[in-house]
Amino acid sequence: MQLPATICADFLGRRKSLIIGNAFMIAYILMLILLPGIWGIFIANIIYAFGYSLRGIQATNILYDSTATKGGEGLYPKINGKGATGYYILDGIASLTAGYLFVINGYLPMVICLVFTIIATIISTRFKDIYINKLEENEISNKVKEYKEDFKISIKNIITSKRLRALLIFMGIFNALITITGTYKGNILTELNVKPETFSMINAIFTLIAGVATTFQDKIHKKFRNRSFTFLSMVFITSFVLIGILLYTGINNILPIILILLAIRNITMSNYYVLSERYAKNFSNPKTRTRISFATEFTTNIIEAIAVFLAGCLLDSTNIQFATLFIGLFFFLLFVLILDYMKTRVGLKPEEYDKKDIELE
Repeated sequence: MQLPATICADFLGRRKSLIIGNAFMIAYILMLILLPGIWGIFIANIIYAFGYSLRGIQATNILYDSTATKGGEGLYPKINGKGATGYYILDGIASLTAGYLFVINGYLPMVICLVFTIIATIISTRFKDIYINKLEENEISNKVKEYKEDFKISIKNIITSKRLRALLIFMGIFNALITITGTYKGNILTELNVKPETFSMINAIFTLIAGVATTFQDKIHKKFRNRSFTFLSMVFITSFVLIGILLYTGINNILPIILILLAIRNITMSNYYVLSERYAKNFSNPKTRTRISFATEFTTNIIEAIAVFLAGCLLDSTNIQFATLFIGLFFFLLFVLILDYMKTRVGLKPEEYDKKDIELE
């Protein structure tokens, strides 16, 4: 749904796209409530995919545009970091609350989610478009033609810009690993005889820890600079490899160690998400921001979808011990290769790049 969401964003502008995206999220929750069953879930998730894509592309773009007019583009990571901290803290509280409410009535968490989404939609109507896309000033027939050209340029930028291509491949691999480990987490806890009713409490604690950890994202950036992704990815994958080794060896009483390693996963994950948005925005200007966001989301989602599917097949055909260790070692090798590839393409001084790698069309 990234492609139709980007088309709508080009035609409607950031503010209207955000409002419509939130409206689709309301429809998604209503579908889950009113149409239970497999087909209701299937249709609801198609609606969700479009609404989330439309909202996700524009929310950070509006924030980036707004902060650029107030305190320079350097203000964006600070505000976004604070927002991420608040998000993870609220998410942790919500996860814990939802776990208790679900026991009372399975629909209560969804009804409360619906209320908050309606509030978010009302808030989004108060935003302003900072930059008006030039495509909106043309006739409708010209819009389609210029959009096609913009889309070609987006793909061309990925192909010709070595540093953008390296960044997107890395982000796709890291995003895939985050999703896979999130999926495996439930199986790991089940293997260690953790009761399902305590999952929400564990997830809430992990999410709260992640929220506190995001306050360090700017310090990580200043400390490691162009090696920030190297630091985060190595910490993340090392913790997961250790989980795989502990599970495979079958040592007794490893639950506390596993929980600590899973907490490290959440800490590095939350900082990565904030910094990846920050770095991806460095490739954009007001006119190109939507299509660069699309290129980022589209490329990383394709890589993520393929990897997660294969990881699911692996888990179905083996067991959680082998799957965890295999995924850990395999992605460790992938990270070594992609980080070596990035070494000569990302984080260099301006004079060390080819001109076409710096100036995107």
